[in-house]
Amino acid sequence: MINIVSEKNICNGKIVSKKSMYDLLEEDNAKIYEVIRVIKRKPIFLKEHFDRMNKSIELTGLDEKMNYGEFKNHINILIGENDLENCNVRVSFYIKEKPIILMYFIESHYPSEEKFKEGIYVVTVKKHRKNPNVKQFESNFRDSIDKLLYEKNAFEAILVNDDDTISEGSKSNVFFVKGNTLITSLDSAVLLGVTRGKVIELCENNGIKVEKRNILYNELKSFDGAFITGTSNNVLPIKMLDDIKYNSSENKTVVKISELYLGEMAKEIVE
Repeated sequence: MINIVSEKNICNGKIVSKKSMYDLLEEDNAKIYEVIRVIKRKPIFLKEHFDRMNKSIELTGLDEKMNYGEFKNHINILIGENDLENCNVRVSFYIKEKPIILMYFIESHYPSEEKFKEGIYVVTVKKHRKNPNVKQFESNFRDSIDKLLYEKNAFEAILVNDDDTISEGSKSNVFFVKGNTLITSLDSAVLLGVTRGKVIELCENNGIKVEKRNILYNELKSFDGAFITGTSNNVLPIKMLDDIKYNSSENKTVVKISELYLGEMAKEIVE
C-alpha cells in the first residue's frame, strides 16, 4: 500500500487532505504513475518525468495529454504546502469522466552511503513486464518481487526474459561495463527511465561509448562492473549479481558516470 506522508495534496490543481487522496486513489484503475525526486524543495528533472508520463498515457491508448505549465505549477504548489525538504512525489493519472491528476509525497527510502561505497547485492528472476515502456503499477508483479527480495535479502531483482536475455531491474534500469563501454538493453525492452536517459546522454557527451543490445545471462561473468539507476538510487554500484562478484564501486568508468550524474543533479538544485 502507498504510504502518503503529505497532509496537503493536489487533485487537478486543488488542495485535498490525505484521507481524500486515499479515497481518490481507490478510483484509480489505470495505475499510470510517475515518481519525481525532490531535493532541497526542488523537483529533479521535472520536464523529463513529465514527458515520460505523457508517453505512458499515450502508449496505453488514452487520448489525453497533460499540460507542462499546469503540471509544473501544481508540483510547486504541493511542495509549497508541505514542509518536506527531501522526499519523492508520486503523480497518478486516471480518467473518471474527465482526466484526474493526483500529486502527493510518499514515504521515500534512499540507499545509504555504505551501499554507494561498497555496492549492492542483486538477484535475477525469470519475469517480464506486460508493457516495458509504460510506467504502470502491476500489483501481482510487485508483490512477488518483494517476497523474493525479502527471502534473498537482496536490494533489487534483475529481470530475465524467457530467451535468457537481461532486461532491467524490477524498479530500476541496469547497466554493465566492459572497459570504457557502457552496455544496456535495447530501448524497446525496458522502461525508459529518466535517470537511465540522463546517464546515457552524459556518457555520449563525455567520451564513454554506449552500446544498446541484447544481453545474455551467460555473458554476465565477462563484465568488469555493473550498476542500477533510478529516481531514488542515482547510479548505484552492484557488488554481487547472484554468485557473480563485481568490483563496481571502484571501477573507474562507474565512478566517472556517478560523478557526472551527481553533477547534473546539482545543476537542478541550484536553478
